[in-house]
Amino acid sequence: MSDEPAQTLNATAPAAAAQNALPTNGNGKHRKALIIMFMIVLAAAIIVGVPWYLNARQYVSTDDAFVSAHIVYISSQVPQQVKKVLVLDNQFVHKGQLLVQLDDRDYVAQVAQAKAALAAARATHEANQYQLSITTQTSNADVAKAQAKVAIARTGIAAARAQLSAAEAGGAQARAGVLSARAAVAQAQAEVISDRADSDKAQADYHRYAALVKTGDVTPQQLDSYRAAADSAAAMLVAAKTKVIAAQAQVGQALAQENAAQQNVLAAQAQVASAKASLAQSQAELAAVNNVPQQIGQKQSNVSGSDAQIAQLKAELQQAELNLGYCRITAPADGYITNKTVEPGNYASVGQSLMALVRPNMWVTANFKETDLDHMRPNDPATITVDAYPGVMIKGYVQSIQAGTGAKFSLLPPENATGNYVKVVQRVPVKILFKGDLKHLPYLAAGMSAVPVVRVLPEVKSK
Repeated sequence: MSDEPAQTLNATAPAAAAQNALPTNGNGKHRKALIIMFMIVLAAAIIVGVPWYLNARQYVSTDDAFVSAHIVYISSQVPQQVKKVLVLDNQFVHKGQLLVQLDDRDYVAQVAQAKAALAAARATHEANQYQLSITTQTSNADVAKAQAKVAIARTGIAAARAQLSAAEAGGAQARAGVLSARAAVAQAQAEVISDRADSDKAQADYHRYAALVKTGDVTPQQLDSYRAAADSAAAMLVAAKTKVIAAQAQVGQALAQENAAQQNVLAAQAQVASAKASLAQSQAELAAVNNVPQQIGQKQSNVSGSDAQIAQLKAELQQAELNLGYCRITAPADGYITNKTVEPGNYASVGQSLMALVRPNMWVTANFKETDLDHMRPNDPATITVDAYPGVMIKGYVQSIQAGTGAKFSLLPPENATGNYVKVVQRVPVKILFKGDLKHLPYLAAGMSAVPVVRVLPEVKSK
């Protein structure tokens, strides 16, 4: 290395100075003894220094190193008042151990409400499924039944129309009978008039010829003839009057028959209207059952909707149960409680840090100069001393070297694109893990100062 010539000059310089310091006029034996002594010291320095140098060049160290650990900040996931705090500062806790208990009454009510809503949605879903099953099973039977009703209604309409036709024919016949009876009455009345005229003439002839019998102008035989003619005409008049009465009776009977026929027509018309109403109702029922596919689709839509509602309510119930579970804040891992800021009665907001948990698995973050990393590789052995435990040597090894300097990941990385640039040796964080347990260092804490020494192998330096 470049340091070897400088150290060789430093080793020979004392010898020249000592030789110049010898008295020129002293005892020769004394001078020879000093030379021998110097040679012995020089040989001893070479014997001791060269191995020490060869050994020292295999180690790099830094005092810019600190103990690091995983720090978990405990916070609440729901806003609620703190009911209990079950840990103290610096207490060791195990994973799953209860740390803080929040007031969970609101979330218990939310869980109960979500369960009730889910139960109601499931009941609705079962009802929708039952209605879908019933609609599917009875659809064909309902269609056949409605079609039969339509056929029966149409048959009833045909029968009612036949009865109406018969009633209308009977009415026409009854009206014809009335007309015929009235014509018979008129004819009989005409006969009465004619017979009355004949009777009056016969009576007049009889009375006139009866007076002539006394004078002898008419014989008794002729008078008897006129009497018989008068009696016959009177009898014919009585018969005509009787015929009129009979014809009038026939007219009343015909009118009664006509009225009955009209009633039959009205009844037949009512039956036709009723049959048409039945047909309309049956056709409406058939149309209603003919949209069975639409009804089944609607029922299926109801089932799908209630199924989706159940899924939504399940998610709400899970969220409510999660919120209820969040009221119990437990340790996410084994570790020590530090920086506890929560007390019973405090109101915990979401994301508010209540305490910190330092995990017991620790390591050293050593910020080596970039010029010291030439030969350093992962798994290189290391020895670590911590200021809190002077004299205690802890074994470790290099776990990894960060792919970036500390300045690069700082809050305000330096910007060197200026004219006053000054080159500064950068520091690169190196993660060094401890070997074995650290039970003999009970108070080892994150942030403590440490001095790691890493043994490197220069012979594996890449070209």
